[in-house]
Amino acid sequence: MNNLSPELLAYIEEIGLYHEQQGVSRIAGRILGLLMVTEGALSAEQIASVLQVSLGSVSTNIRLLLRSGHVEKKSITGDRVTYYIYSENALERELLASIERVHALKKTLEKGAHIQTVSDNEIVSQRFVEMERGIEYYIESLNELLNRWRAQR
Repeated sequence: MNNLSPELLAYIEEIGLYHEQQGVSRIAGRILGLLMVTEGALSAEQIASVLQVSLGSVSTNIRLLLRSGHVEKKSITGDRVTYYIYSENALERELLASIERVHALKKTLEKGAHIQTVSDNEIVSQRFVEMERGIEYYIESLNELLNRWRAQR
């Protein structure tokens, strides 16, 4: 596993940078990138070795990825080591998380729209109405995408 091509290593780093831009740690993104391009399961020690990071950092980020559903544990009969794989449901979980984030934004906008000084100002109030309509459209689109994804699997 330590003999990944320079192209794959660069790709893994690119995935890490993408996730870092999304507010996730770069190492978590690199772990996801590694697991995406790996056919089998990897132990935390193997992940640390390939990515040249500490085992503690891998453990911390693996816990985060397990909670988010992007990574799953895999056990091998007769082996006491815990292995990890990229979750088959990672994209679905990502879509669900996006829907949750947008719902949270919608609630925040609704709260702001009810503030007296906002509702009394026609220009500002209209801004909130437009944002809420856009958010509703976005939520509908994400739900439709999720349903289409589920149907084709």
